[in-house]
Amino acid sequence: MNTGLLIAMIVGCVLTVAFVFRKIKKSQFKIGDTLYWLFFSLFLLVMSIFPTPIFWLSEFIGFESPSNFIFVTIIFLLIIKIFLLDARVAKLEDKQTKFAQKYAIDNETKEVEILENNEI
Repeated sequence: MNTGLLIAMIVGCVLTVAFVFRKIKKSQFKIGDTLYWLFFSLFLLVMSIFPTPIFWLSEFIGFESPSNFIFVTIIFLLIIKIFLLDARVAKLEDKQTKFAQKYAIDNETKEVEILENNEI
């Protein structure tokens, strides 16, 4: 595997860990997100320090080069993360819609009660 790619993976891992710790310090990450990114960077680090299993896996699966296997693996992990984030956003949108509907009904009920009290 290309030495430049290994160095880039190590630098990427270190930068990801530093960014995650910075976000943890500012309390901007949830624990699940923190664990995902720490495991992701640890995975990158292990792949860059021990490239032999990557060579074996990429040859076994049929990739032309180990770097293609690494890119496909990283893209796959990021697609999983995007899917989980989309699921979380859909759940939040549903909660927001239900809250807005309940708020509108409660306000309408209060307005009707005020109007009824004023007529008496």
